Amino acid sequence: MAWRNLWRNKKRTLITAASLYFAVVFAIIMRSMQLGTYDIMIDGAVKSYSGYIQVQDSLYFEEKSFDDLMVYDSTLDSIISTVPNVISALPRLETFSLASTGKKTKGVIVQGIRPESDDLMTGMSRHLQAGEFINSDDRSILVSNRLASYLRVSVGDTVVLISQGYQGATAADQFPIKGIVKIPSPLLDNKLIVMPLALAQEFTNAYDLVTSVAVNIQEKQNMESVWGDVSEKLKDTHLQVLRWTDMDKALKQQIESDDASGVIMLAILYMVIFFGILGTIIMMTSERLREFGVMAAVGMHRSRMAIMMFLETVFIGLLGLIAGSITAIPIIAYYLDHPIRLGGDMAEAYEIYGVEPVMAFSADPMIFVNQFITVLVLMLITLIYPVLKLAKLNIINALRG
Repeated sequence: MAWRNLWRNKKRTLITAASLYFAVVFAIIMRSMQLGTYDIMIDGAVKSYSGYIQVQDSLYFEEKSFDDLMVYDSTLDSIISTVPNVISALPRLETFSLASTGKKTKGVIVQGIRPESDDLMTGMSRHLQAGEFINSDDRSILVSNRLASYLRVSVGDTVVLISQGYQGATAADQFPIKGIVKIPSPLLDNKLIVMPLALAQEFTNAYDLVTSVAVNIQEKQNMESVWGDVSEKLKDTHLQVLRWTDMDKALKQQIESDDASGVIMLAILYMVIFFGILGTIIMMTSERLREFGVMAAVGMHRSRMAIMMFLETVFIGLLGLIAGSITAIPIIAYYLDHPIRLGGDMAEAYEIYGVEPVMAFSADPMIFVNQFITVLVLMLITLIYPVLKLAKLNIINALRG
């Protein structure tokens, strides 16, 4: 009966469902684009560089002194690697240096890694622009793409690095370039030099020492559980375990503020849609008072009439939700494989914040689930009016009307 009632006034039903349809399509696509862009931002700054979780000396994060290094051995590797959802432990040695070639000089970040295992997390070898990827036995380096352009160097050229080594030692040497690699984060692409860990330890006189251990996890959703497990295992040591949100608070705040503005926009959209639907429900209830009076007069309980109104409202909501989702899914599926690359002023604005100028999309199922919950809650709220109207229904007055 509820389904048949909807089509007694087809235009009204279709207009109400259409308003929900456009709201759902816009909300799903907008939310997918937001979350997808956040993933690009996080992967560019986190997955391709620091990792979601790092283990450091308790003094290093605050002071960033090269003297606050930690010993990395098989015992620490075993402790971290045996934690559930951990793929591997990746030792890193990182320092700041002055890079020079010809008349060009620039301050850079020098990062020593174990290339073979590190590449499984960062995928750096897939971003090679020229040359070859380094291996653990190399005495050569990788230079980030924009840094190479600034220094005007290419594969086979030599870069001179001058830095401070461990415990005040002077670090200075020259290194041939084996490859040019594009780092997803524009900020890092301007200043990153990567070399084998053993070579970095020799360069800085920091043998068997590292600045941090990046924890390579299976899925980013496992970050909190892995962080808790590793923290528990290392709680009685001088080491601390940090999440990317602890290490890069600026990026975290940027994402949170943008996410909040997106939620506010969706709230405004749904608020407008809500009042439109509420107006339709009020009009529909007023037009059917006589019908409700007849039903009540022949013995139909008011609770059953309320259930009928509930089903009618749910059917309208489902029409808009299902149609909107069916429209949004192929759009999202296309842009998952074809992210929108920005150019011009917009790209420059992104790069100022160290973010790759790309608008990607996310296929997170919770995007659809949240829209379903939101719409159904709004539809339930609109039921308050007809339920109250039915509760106060005067059968005689309704029949006269």
